[in-house]
Amino acid sequence: MRHPLEKFIRIEAIAIVGGLFIGILAWITGWMLLLFFACYLFVLSMLADALILLHTRRSSDAVKQVIRAVLLFLFITSLYFY
Repeated sequence: MRHPLEKFIRIEAIAIVGGLFIGILAWITGWMLLLFFACYLFVLSMLADALILLHTRRSSDAVKQVIRAVLLFLFITSLYFY
């Protein structure tokens, strides 16, 4: 029997590992677009963590994580346009 939150845990893990590898690749090649994509993957992992926290009845921690993810998303997006 699978864990009920397995898909959120997988999304979080894949986003973290993908962000790490794409971030290293962006650092080596110097492509800023890959760096932004890596940061957006980290935001996705934060949102997946917030969903996990929300389903485990830790709503206050989930709200904090969503606020962090939204602020990071806005900061990264604003850097892209400047």
